[in-house]
Amino acid sequence: MMRDVSSCNTYDYGDANYWDARYVQEGDSLFDWYQRYSALRPFIRNFILDTSSPVLVVGCGNAMMSEDMAKDGYQDIMNIDISSVAINLMKTRNEHIPQLKCNLLKSILKITT
Repeated sequence: MMRDVSSCNTYDYGDANYWDARYVQEGDSLFDWYQRYSALRPFIRNFILDTSSPVLVVGCGNAMMSEDMAKDGYQDIMNIDISSVAINLMKTRNEHIPQLKCNLLKSILKITT
């Protein structure tokens, strides 16, 4: 069941249902939360010198960061998110980019209570 995200507050940011609803509402629109890769590139290049090093993008959402990193030569990029909608959108959008892998966070972590 999807809900209207317009009335949600920042406390909902840890809720996968919030993000699923938000990505359904936003459709194919793209958004980079922090900065675009072009602004972060000097810092990333400074700390990840070897473009064959594995890169983990936590909370990838629907950002272009990973695609831009692949275009810049990074070869092993893993995107994770708590939203199954975001992961499915990213998988569909990037099926032609073999350097990018996308996984739902729940499928990676074994959380026990």
